[in-house]
Amino acid sequence: MFDDFDGVENINHRRARRVGFELPVRCKHGLTRSTVMLKDMTTHGARIEGIPRQRIGDTVTLFLPELAPKLAFVAWSKDMTTGLEFELPLHETVFANLVADFAIGHLQRLEMGRPEPDAAAKQGPAEPPTRHAA
Repeated sequence: MFDDFDGVENINHRRARRVGFELPVRCKHGLTRSTVMLKDMTTHGARIEGIPRQRIGDTVTLFLPELAPKLAFVAWSKDMTTGLEFELPLHETVFANLVADFAIGHLQRLEMGRPEPDAAAKQGPAEPPTRHAA
């Protein structure tokens, strides 16, 4: 199935858990800047869609939300889809924040140990403080 992807040696071998995204992000490849769709990501890399086939080893800079530009190298590419390996892996906390804020669905938030933003509201109001007569 993946035989025609350049650079794929073992598609089932993953260093980190892959999380789905559907997030438009800016990128720079060569002298060209584009908006691409971030499809999934790990701490070590990402899959993007929206730029023509890239050469393995070429550099791509991703502009992820609230982060400094992230340098990555093309690991594989087919048609308009490209797999990237980050020059330096994302820190686990940074990755957890991206997952919590931008990943598809809320399950990822819970898996990463971060409650949903409205979890406190679902617990109901806290008991009012006890008042003593003066």
